[in-house]
Amino acid sequence: MTSIKKILVDLDPTKDKQPALERGIYLAKKYDASLTLFLAVYNRGLVTSLFFDSEQLDAAKKGFVNTKKRWLKSYLQVAEDSGVSSDMKIVWAKPIYEAINKQANDGNYDLVIKSTHKHPTINKILFTPNDWQLLKTSKVPIILTKADTSSEYTNVMAAIDPSNRHDHSLELDPKILRVSREVAAGVDAKTHVAHCYDPIAYQLWTDIGVGMGTGMGPADFTMGQDNYDRYIDQLKADNEKHFNDSIDSVNFPKENLHLEEGYPEQVLPSLVEANDIDLLVMGTSYHSGLIGSTIEKILDDINCDVMAVQV
Repeated sequence: MTSIKKILVDLDPTKDKQPALERGIYLAKKYDASLTLFLAVYNRGLVTSLFFDSEQLDAAKKGFVNTKKRWLKSYLQVAEDSGVSSDMKIVWAKPIYEAINKQANDGNYDLVIKSTHKHPTINKILFTPNDWQLLKTSKVPIILTKADTSSEYTNVMAAIDPSNRHDHSLELDPKILRVSREVAAGVDAKTHVAHCYDPIAYQLWTDIGVGMGTGMGPADFTMGQDNYDRYIDQLKADNEKHFNDSIDSVNFPKENLHLEEGYPEQVLPSLVEANDIDLLVMGTSYHSGLIGSTIEKILDDINCDVMAVQV
């Protein structure tokens, strides 16, 4: 993704506020890109109705799509009034994520943007099944944006895993870094890089010693406190080396580098908040999902937009 020229914006017909459109207009202006406003519709009641023959069903589908076209045109006007080159596309299809993927691939789009919304009862951002499937299957970089996040990107953070615990880290980390820098450069934002590593907890360390047999408990040299301290020091040194090697070719400001000990689901949300991050860029592997199951636990709790890139 060396440049963003075509952006596909998925709209949500159940909402009046469309964060994806707002973000699409913002990025289109920054990159001099065009927008396609996209809507996938489906009505189970029409399909299962016993009163329609095939011709009547086709007519009913067209009528339903036409009502949605009028709704979509009102947002198309918003984009055009903002001075952004825009068109729209509406299809009868389900599930939504498959329709978005097909349109993104067939139309050679550079970026897909989709809104996420707060759950009305628990006041929490919840990713829908379609959100998760998009993160797992989209071949095109995708941004999931939230209504209560900043309208502009001033700080972009790349979340990498240079420890190579996962099969795709060697390919994926350089791509995450490159995309993060490109997006940040396009919107005149700062680029941050983060890596969280989680050591074995001391209690587990001692339990392992106990499990190895008599005389291998907490007081034993092999699994005791002294050796645990050496293990922590070595783990930190190894992660520092991997981290520094991964960013060696880019001159990132030191204050924008974040190597933290701890579980990602606990550390990343704090890093996002402390550094006023507007966009968190993470990696996926096509058809296998987000790299690192712990990452999936934090998406609902991170108060910024999320961008997923894949290998």
